[in-house]
Amino acid sequence: MERRIDVSNLDLDRAASIIAARRSGWYAVGLTADMLTWMDNDAEWPAPLLTDRSQIQRPMSLGLRISGDAGEAEFVLYAGGWADTGYAPPGSDELTSEYFELDNAEEFGAVLDRVIGCLTGTQ
Repeated sequence: MERRIDVSNLDLDRAASIIAARRSGWYAVGLTADMLTWMDNDAEWPAPLLTDRSQIQRPMSLGLRISGDAGEAEFVLYAGGWADTGYAPPGSDELTSEYFELDNAEEFGAVLDRVIGCLTGTQ
């Protein structure tokens, strides 16, 4: 798989808005979304994960953890144009990991919906 290196492929702030729009729906089905984590492309390595977007000059990635009775999921969206996910439905000892290549931040909404659907049984 070829991963794109340019960190300007996806608008991570738009992705954060897409996440914010779904939070109440997740809460309604018993899921809690933790605070977003951001990584700055210009930070010295190892780059820290920060929860305050204003401390990030050039976002490289956006992270999200969701948990509840339906299981838990983690997402990392990279500005380069891909997302990594890992989730475990309730009662499962197996972690499912997936990789998605995305053309724009809007497509991340479908990734969120698909994984949450796998947790809640609506997918």
